[in-house]
Amino acid sequence: MSRMNRRNFVTAMTSGLFGLGVSKHLGADSPRLASGLQAAAAPKVKTYKDLGKTGLKVPDVSFGAISLFEPNVLRYAYECGVTYFDTAESYLRMKGETYVGQGLKEVRDKVIITTKHGQNFRQKIEKDAFIQRVEASLKRLQTDHIDVAMIHNVDDLSLALNNQELMSAYAQLKKDGKVRFTGFSTHNAKQTLKQAIDADFAQVVLVMYNHMEGKEIEPLVKAVRQKGIGTVAMKIFAGGMQGNLKSMVNQQTSYSQAAIRWVLSNPDFDTCIPTMSSYSHVEEYVAASGLPLDRAALQTLALYREEVGDVYCRVSCRKCLSACPDNVAINDVLRYGLYYEHYGMERQAVDYYAELESERKPLNCAGCAAPCQSACPYGLQVKSKLLRTHDILSA
Repeated sequence: MSRMNRRNFVTAMTSGLFGLGVSKHLGADSPRLASGLQAAAAPKVKTYKDLGKTGLKVPDVSFGAISLFEPNVLRYAYECGVTYFDTAESYLRMKGETYVGQGLKEVRDKVIITTKHGQNFRQKIEKDAFIQRVEASLKRLQTDHIDVAMIHNVDDLSLALNNQELMSAYAQLKKDGKVRFTGFSTHNAKQTLKQAIDADFAQVVLVMYNHMEGKEIEPLVKAVRQKGIGTVAMKIFAGGMQGNLKSMVNQQTSYSQAAIRWVLSNPDFDTCIPTMSSYSHVEEYVAASGLPLDRAALQTLALYREEVGDVYCRVSCRKCLSACPDNVAINDVLRYGLYYEHYGMERQAVDYYAELESERKPLNCAGCAAPCQSACPYGLQVKSKLLRTHDILSA
């Protein structure tokens, strides 16, 4: 489909061109339509960068499809210049890939699709079974190849690199043309990026990076980028609590745009993937493409940090883990809590928590002296947050 302005795009969609019945979503969700500005131009991506040495060109603002329910949101993002889309086998109980496939099938040759497959390295991994999982993803995505196939949520890359069945499966998928490039996502970049530098598996990495956590990994990000590995930033909104903060209302610069601009001010990142679950998300986030980090944006970020500094768990910090006598997965539990309370991912958060081993849940925290709180360098009330998260996600 040729590129079109927003009015034509909306007209086409509401008249049934794509046959997916989205006019009610557009009418309810689009700030431009709500204000009667149907003819206003849609935002456009202004900057594209090389994704490492893959030869792929990506927009600076890309599409995270973790909580997407409307395929045409993807198509609208494409019309705004977004060409990199990130999903995973586990998102929305495998329906995330289905939505991505539905939304992008007509423009598949013009976009880059990344999907991820999680691994439990305590269990046996069989090459053929893993290949079948990837082939099932291909069917859901309605494509014959995945541009970037990632191992999902890697905590220790050596476990993957030393698994011959898994490495053989990825090699076979590449040979057969079903996967073009490989990589991993991680919440433990301090360790995994070092491992990526010394190995040849990762051609793209997806790491946490935002204005409240991530600066300590910048030398590693630079090192992997110099090796030619593509770099993608996730969790860029530092908990995404802005919707619950009165101080964020009527700011000169929206918090989300300021957070995006902060990430993009680092030249060692090729792109970022804010979650776009609505048309208004697409418009707000794409509008930040190519914008410099100015004083107004920095002031907005500073105000956010002041508001949430002692309640936001820096998931990559991990300093509390060794203090816990019960080996609770504190950072994972609190991350799932953020998903539930601030990311609009209630069902996914409950699912993720249900999959966590019982011995790693905060089942004994009520009677604990809470050494985790003393270990937290940010003053978080870790014990109460763990107990609250357990109650919410176990209901």
